[in-house]
Amino acid sequence: MGLLNTGAASFVKPNNELSAMKNFYEYKLGELKKVPGYEKCDDSQVIDGKDVNALHHYFDSSSGTDYLIAGSDSSTNYVLEYRTNGAWASPTGTPSYTGAAGAEIDMVTYIDRAFIVGHDSGTFLANAVIDGTAYKTSDGTNLTDMPKAKDITRYNDLLYVANVDVSGTKYPNRAYYCDDPVDNAITWDNLDKKFLEFGQDDGDEIIGTVDALNRYIVFKKYSTWTWDETDKIKVLDIGCDSKKSIKVISKLPYWYNKNGIWRWAGGKEQLISKKVQPFIDAITIDPIAVQYNMEYRLFIGTVTVDGTTYVNTWLCFDTLTEKFYIRCTADVAKSACTYIESDTKKRRAYFGNNDGYVMIFATDIDNVYSDNENEIDAFFITNNLDHGSAATVNNNPHITIFSKNPQGMKMAIQTDNSGVFNKNNISILNKNVESKDLNASGNRFKYKFYEKSANKSCQFEGFIVDIQEKESKY
Repeated sequence: MGLLNTGAASFVKPNNELSAMKNFYEYKLGELKKVPGYEKCDDSQVIDGKDVNALHHYFDSSSGTDYLIAGSDSSTNYVLEYRTNGAWASPTGTPSYTGAAGAEIDMVTYIDRAFIVGHDSGTFLANAVIDGTAYKTSDGTNLTDMPKAKDITRYNDLLYVANVDVSGTKYPNRAYYCDDPVDNAITWDNLDKKFLEFGQDDGDEIIGTVDALNRYIVFKKYSTWTWDETDKIKVLDIGCDSKKSIKVISKLPYWYNKNGIWRWAGGKEQLISKKVQPFIDAITIDPIAVQYNMEYRLFIGTVTVDGTTYVNTWLCFDTLTEKFYIRCTADVAKSACTYIESDTKKRRAYFGNNDGYVMIFATDIDNVYSDNENEIDAFFITNNLDHGSAATVNNNPHITIFSKNPQGMKMAIQTDNSGVFNKNNISILNKNVESKDLNASGNRFKYKFYEKSANKSCQFEGFIVDIQEKESKY
């Protein structure tokens, strides 16, 4: 009943996690750290004041150049622009879908081009490629007779298009694939033989596809199928509700449906999001995912959980430690991808916002401590801690807090589930080792640590509480 050592390592154990946390993450075992920030990848806008709802990393091997391609609305049209490490520019050709503002497109790199498909409220767009910096709707045999589609994927060195329109007839369950490439070109001959039907007219349309686990994996609304160039199999009665949520990390697909975030390793499906189920239940948008280092990050918009509103929320799942944390950003996300800047050769996660800009998530080594020049608001709250006995009233405990770069981090206390962190009992941490007497009494305590700034990330290691008991026990 004397000194109780409660370190950050204890907070992240399955049986003793924090009750709430935002913009902190487990930096290493025994330490919580405020997240790094992000900044504009360039001060220019793709389209002024409009959603950037598509991003794609295209590597042109013939020139050895990495391009970031963005799709965005104008007032009435849908346009494409590109950049390397500078301002956005328009490809040569006619990079515009006239009258298709709000369209959704999909892109994949294949035979040294970025192939583009898409649709606008059910109307399929013309197929196109970006070859270097040239936009083309005619490209030799590469686009001739290619079905229009909502989804495009490269699998085993062939191009697959899914949820298609062929000569005005829609096939929402069907995927077509091209002929083997010859001299860096493809054809789409014998289409009546080169297609796969994933559920014959079952009312369950294809949402998205990926190449993973040496299979072509097809996510439909209510089921998941695979094709390995020999067998076509329905493998799961689990579907997908957001095409942009599908990502492959370490060869394993991750995706979202209204029940949660799923992962599949070839056997039984894995629901990995039960610990953040209240956030899943609060989602009202089609989420968008990106890989950040070895994390699966899912943007779920603004949600309210247990009375706290989380603005522009990302559910971040570390695939190495198998833990979640909450990242809230100053900007809305409309699209996301990873990209390698041609000058730095650093791979980073990018996201497009609703104002025409594209942002780049920093990592710890980038020394970016604000969100697009906005202060990062971060906090974490412990579970109720009784410090040895919930039946004992603890009077004015003494606390020693261990941190690094506290940056004026504040601490507040809530006693016995009062629902209020007493503003009259707020401590400010100015030293790496801070010792304070707490003017509070109760059976159980919640501790809230919080900090809002654009300063270097603070780090939290834990605290020790010295309990002074009242005479009466009950």
